[in-house]
Amino acid sequence: MKFKDFLRTIPYLAWVVIYTAFCAGIFAAILGAVTPELREELDNYQQLGILMMVWSTGAVLGALQGGRMAQRYPPRPLFLGYTAAALASIVLIVLSPNFGALLLGFFAVAVVETALFTLAHSILADVSPQPELRARLLSMVDVAFSLGNLLSPLAVIGVQNLNTNWRAPYALYLLPLFSVLLLFWPRRHFAHLAPAHHAAEEQGGALSYAQLLRRPLVAWVVVGGVLSGFLEWGQNFWYVSYGISAQHLSPNGARVGLQFFVAGMVAARLWQAFFHSSWSIRQKLWRMNLLALAGMALNVALPGLGGWMLPAASNFMVGLGIGVVFPILLATMIDAAPGQTSRLSALLMIGFSVGSQLAGLLVGSLSDWVGLRWAYGCMLLVVLAFTAVVWRIVHFAAPSVQK
Repeated sequence: MKFKDFLRTIPYLAWVVIYTAFCAGIFAAILGAVTPELREELDNYQQLGILMMVWSTGAVLGALQGGRMAQRYPPRPLFLGYTAAALASIVLIVLSPNFGALLLGFFAVAVVETALFTLAHSILADVSPQPELRARLLSMVDVAFSLGNLLSPLAVIGVQNLNTNWRAPYALYLLPLFSVLLLFWPRRHFAHLAPAHHAAEEQGGALSYAQLLRRPLVAWVVVGGVLSGFLEWGQNFWYVSYGISAQHLSPNGARVGLQFFVAGMVAARLWQAFFHSSWSIRQKLWRMNLLALAGMALNVALPGLGGWMLPAASNFMVGLGIGVVFPILLATMIDAAPGQTSRLSALLMIGFSVGSQLAGLLVGSLSDWVGLRWAYGCMLLVVLAFTAVVWRIVHFAAPSVQK
């Protein structure tokens, strides 16, 4: 389907979900942008680490509970309730009198934001019955989130020209979040949607997380999510340090290398969302993965060669290779079990979250033991494992997924 025709098929609710993803991308990047100012208010770096861990834990809990809630209640009250709870949580962050209140605010935001996206994925699956169109629509959500990430640091700079307090960007964020609440308010846009539990009943009843994981395709996709989360966040966490210590780049040169990785991910998401391709979902997953494998092999096997150009090219390849993994994996699972979208989304988001935490813990621990250069080498092992998992997934995929 051509791009213009694809845009005409996107209904109002899907556009609101895409806008919500854009707002979520802004919020996700604010913390990194205001870390220096926040650190001055906290007692030590350990508290900052605790804050990030609590945020991640809230995301896991939100995915679990969001998947259950989406199959029990109609979507409109959930969307409005989640958005209202997010607004209250942001107010708590802005007004937090102590570290405990700050933790509670971030934990609550993570819970409701992740729960909202498990519900949003089920809505997108409902309005996009065709696997290829569904994958493109899910990729548009990723594109919107990435654009929010890119805009957020610039917005923080603009706000801090007027107010240097780290709470000011969060206070301003209340405005776009309130607009999300208003956009979800009209009842008429939800009239044609069947409750998620009705869709599940049509497919044989709602399944528990354990029952879904007993399905081989679902289990392999979740494993792929863990490995992909490890790759994406391992690169984000550790590449700059690796580029400086092993590839002998300057600090700014290493940061440029990381930007090429981000650019590769954004390019892949733009291609998936906006450009028609004759490749099937299965072909995209396999061929793009081979790009990631080649890029990571260059990064690990040839450190210090090619100045900044070779690392930039290899990082771009890695980003291009894994940039659309999430929407393709999710679309693959949804096509296999269309009535279970919210719980499938929750499982995949949990997999990515676990992978990101493992990337920080494993590479960091190995670095203390064998040095960062060798510890970063485990990224290549993870890409190899991911290649094996992708091979297994595409051979599990039903013919309807491959078209």
